[in-house]
Amino acid sequence: MTFVLPRTDDEYRCLVIMQEDKPYAICLDVLHQLGRFFSILCDEDDNWHGLHIPNVRIELDETSLHDAQGYAIPIGAVVRTEDKLTLRVKKEGDYQSAVGSITLLEGLPRCPPQQTACFVNWQIVLGEGEEKRVLATVDVTPKVSG
Repeated sequence: MTFVLPRTDDEYRCLVIMQEDKPYAICLDVLHQLGRFFSILCDEDDNWHGLHIPNVRIELDETSLHDAQGYAIPIGAVVRTEDKLTLRVKKEGDYQSAVGSITLLEGLPRCPPQQTACFVNWQIVLGEGEEKRVLATVDVTPKVSG
């Protein structure tokens, strides 16, 4: 995974993830009318300017774990299902209505479908231990209307 850090107001924070040997940019900031967590295939696109920081990791906040069964999984949540860890995103060309997933990690021990869970808080980090730097934090906790 690569984190793209913007240099100007016209650039966006993105996470570039390989899926099926193709790079997808997932925009962490609001991308025009498309909103946050919009995924765009970027294999032939040179418009993702900024500082590219390779070899980043995602750390999950275990206190934000929710049972995904019967729970509206928000866009931007990290979901553990079957043998995968995925990120809920808006898909390119589908605009606001369609939601999909980008695989972050696969080959995990398989869990039954009814054991699906999601994390609504996570962060992008570089390095480990005392050298670890938090580059971005994400909180997609659903707002409770009252």
